Amino acid sequence: MLAIHWTPVKNTKHILKNGITKSKNGVYCFPLTGNHHLDRWWTYFFNQLRTRNRLKYNGILFRINDQDLPVYFGTWIGATNRNDFKKEIKTVKELGKIFRETILWRMGEEISKKLDLRTDEQQFVNLAEKIIQKNPKKFNDKLNSTDFMKYTLEDYQIVLSNSIPAKRIIKIIPQGNEFGKIIRKKKLRNNIL
Repeated sequence: MLAIHWTPVKNTKHILKNGITKSKNGVYCFPLTGNHHLDRWWTYFFNQLRTRNRLKYNGILFRINDQDLPVYFGTWIGATNRNDFKKEIKTVKELGKIFRETILWRMGEEISKKLDLRTDEQQFVNLAEKIIQKNPKKFNDKLNSTDFMKYTLEDYQIVLSNSIPAKRIIKIIPQGNEFGKIIRKKKLRNNIL
């Protein structure tokens, strides 16, 4: 599973040289979805928390391996309200399964509301699975729906147990659409004018 760790731009060179160092609780990251708006949700959230300087962020893209486990996957509220949250997910396969079930649960909840069913929350995943068996395209449609995915995952995070070495970094993703040289050229141009 690919994940993205957001960091202020000023930390990028250090991370490229030394890797992502875990904090007291671990390395905080987000599952990469491929949805531009959802993948960058955390940068928006971080800047809403700041009362003064809004920072630019870079996303550090890497693949989660078994050596990063155990992990926590859930909402940031669950992780920040408890000083000692449990990292119960022990394999990458299990993490992928829980990620998929989170999406299915939300899908089942939506179906239940639309059809005005009195479905127990425990049955939401089963309800979504039944719909997907009848029409497999429904799951892909939901995965490609920005609104649905944002509603489902916007405040979810993964907290890894170990640091990520620099050699495992796959790519740097800018917060916006511009990156590195383009930003520097614009700054130079604005300073000259």
